[in-house]
Amino acid sequence: MLKHLIFKSFLRDLETHKKDSEETEIEQYHVDCWSTCIAIKTSLKKLKIAEECIKQSYKYCPNEHELAEYIEFHIENYLIRSRSVYDRVLIFTNYLCDIQMAKESVGHLPITTNRKVVNAGLKPALKKINQACESYRVERNSVVHHNKYTDLDLDWLDTVSKAKVVSNGKIAISNEQTSQKVISVIENHLKEFQENTRLISESINNFLNLTVPIYDKYAQRA
Repeated sequence: MLKHLIFKSFLRDLETHKKDSEETEIEQYHVDCWSTCIAIKTSLKKLKIAEECIKQSYKYCPNEHELAEYIEFHIENYLIRSRSVYDRVLIFTNYLCDIQMAKESVGHLPITTNRKVVNAGLKPALKKINQACESYRVERNSVVHHNKYTDLDLDWLDTVSKAKVVSNGKIAISNEQTSQKVISVIENHLKEFQENTRLISESINNFLNLTVPIYDKYAQRA
C-alpha cells in the first residue's frame, strides 16, 4: 500500500516543510492526510498479523484444555480488527476532503452524506469498503457486546479438551482426531479471513486511486 501514488504526493509535500517552524494551515493538511492514511495501512497490516496469530494459535496455548479458547480469542481479534479498518478510512476522508469534523463525530452516515464527499465522487467507493468490512458484522457485534464467538467445531474441541482433563484422558476420542479438528478449524477460518482481507485491501486500493486528484487539489492551495 505504501507504494500507492498517494504516498508519493504526501512525500512531495512533506519534503517542503521547514524544520523547527510552526506549521501553516496547508502544511497541517499535508500532515493530517499523511498520518491518517498511514493509519489505514497499519490497520491492514494488523489484519495480516491477526491471520498469522490464528495460524499459530495452537502454539501459544500452555494447557490442552484451553486450546479452543486460545483459537477463539485470535478469531475474535480478527473480527474486531476487520471493522476498524473502515473507521480509519472514514477519518482519513474527513481530513482529505477538509470536512473538519471532530474525530468523535466521524461515522459512516456523517461522512458519506457530506456534500464534499459526494461531490468528490467518493461515496460509492466508501460504500464498497464498508461492505467488505461488514462481512462479519453479526459475529463482531456479538463479541463486542460481551458475548462470544460461536462455532460448532470450536465448541466440540472445547468439550473434548475439557472431558480429557476430567477423565484423565480416558475418552473414546484420540489425540489424532483432536489434532485434525484443530487443523480443520484453523484452515477453514484462515481461508475465509484471507479472502475477506483481500476484498478489503482491493476496495481500499480502488478508493485511494480516487483520492490522489482530490488531495492534490487541496494540497496545492495558496
